[in-house]
Amino acid sequence: MEGWRTDAPSPKHPPLIYAESALIHTDLVRARPANLLNFSAENGSRFGVSFCIWHNLWFHMAFKQITIIGTGLIGGSLGLAFKAAGFGGKIVGCDRQAVLDRARAMRAVDLGTEDPVEAIQGSGLIVLATPVGAIVDLIERVGPLASPNALITDVGSTKKEIVDRARSVFGENAARRFIGGHPMAGKEHGGLENAESRLFTNAVWLLVPQAGQELETGKIKDLRDLLESIGARIIRMDAERHDRLCAWISHLPQMISTALAGALVEEFGQNPDVHAIGGRALREMTRIASSPYSMWRDIAYTNSGNIEHALHQLEQRLAHIRENLKFPALREEFDRGNSFEIGKKDVAATVLVIPGWQSSGPRHWQTLWEQQNPIFLRVQQRDWERPHRSWWMERLTEEVKQAPAPIVFAAHSLGCIAVAYWCQTAPELAGKIKGALLVAPADVDRKDSPMQIKDFHPVPRKLLPFPSIVVASNNDPFLTVERAREIARSWGSRFVDIGAAGHVNGDSGLGDWPEGKRLLRLLIEGQ
Repeated sequence: MEGWRTDAPSPKHPPLIYAESALIHTDLVRARPANLLNFSAENGSRFGVSFCIWHNLWFHMAFKQITIIGTGLIGGSLGLAFKAAGFGGKIVGCDRQAVLDRARAMRAVDLGTEDPVEAIQGSGLIVLATPVGAIVDLIERVGPLASPNALITDVGSTKKEIVDRARSVFGENAARRFIGGHPMAGKEHGGLENAESRLFTNAVWLLVPQAGQELETGKIKDLRDLLESIGARIIRMDAERHDRLCAWISHLPQMISTALAGALVEEFGQNPDVHAIGGRALREMTRIASSPYSMWRDIAYTNSGNIEHALHQLEQRLAHIRENLKFPALREEFDRGNSFEIGKKDVAATVLVIPGWQSSGPRHWQTLWEQQNPIFLRVQQRDWERPHRSWWMERLTEEVKQAPAPIVFAAHSLGCIAVAYWCQTAPELAGKIKGALLVAPADVDRKDSPMQIKDFHPVPRKLLPFPSIVVASNNDPFLTVERAREIARSWGSRFVDIGAAGHVNGDSGLGDWPEGKRLLRLLIEGQ
């Protein structure tokens, strides 16, 4: 929980939004930022209010209207993310009417139309969030009709054919009119119903410039800044390298999963024994086999050369393993495979990051830890603004089931309370947990605690079934040291007082919090 807002608007003055870097009137920002901090007008000045107002509002000036063509998982999540980041302009969606009705109800878009030509009118940014084949067609269909000042981008999983089509359509203006993009984010199940505003938090977003195209000027810089405002990490990559790399790290794993699931069906049919005795390895290997063909058809078609090469290399490797099942060469294959394991040299456990109410902002130690290590995985909630205990328990259970053991929790604020409740609702999974770092637990029993978090009242008092460390600050405005000690005793946790550090969040000035890393390492190493 980044902070609690307890102020009420004055009838004489417009209410203020307390943002991480500035005080902004709601007549300038109509959507609430994703992360709120309770700063007063007096202490807000230390962040340089005048500068920060313009910094936070740059995209309101750059893009007054955004069109998203395709409001499924990615397009819908993008609309929600823009709103959560404070975008105050219009978002126009383009999809089937039934999808648009739901998108408007979710507030992922403000307006909607089934006609892409109508949807792009008046927009400064046009995002093509459809399957790859449709993206290629849309560039040719709507590109020439878009405003010459509009920037067009896409979210397709292959890039060369898309970029080539943009060059063909826009000619010498292609570098000014179009830039390819690819967010490395998603889920095994698509659709607007699975969209969420935090889908892109800490996710890599690949921008694929054309020859001579710069990312630091004009509308492309505005796009880059907008994407960073929703938590994406921008990486520049040319189209050829993108398609080759994605063939190996994204497209090949999908084909392997699909082939394995298909082989199991062909060999065993719907034999219930397969599901009954299949363990974690089988679930992880076949999880993405449920991805829709409608999406992967276009990916396979537009990146067939790179995927064929990757499949051929894998076939040779599998043939070598088959021929050496009884020979020492099999050990060499295992040694080679062991050396690849992502994050093995950096961490000996999967770290599940569990933020509090409203999640954790870009300066929060949880966010910085995730950026530094890919094995740190954030537990994404359905709704960060209106937390429901049952939803949070379901999401935490899903992540624990999927994550490889051992697991260590790194929780903050309301996330700590969620961990304590989860231990009571899923005791059968507690054996996968090696420990928990519980930082600044939210005192949900306080009379002045926000109504939004009352579903987590009262603070659970049962012993936690794994080692844990409760960390508290002696000037936390939401948790006294005495109360923190009491909670730690009830949970059987080691207690650490780190002195004056506020709510131990992004405003505490801790950076990536080395002391917290040391405490986490103690839990990982079982000390």
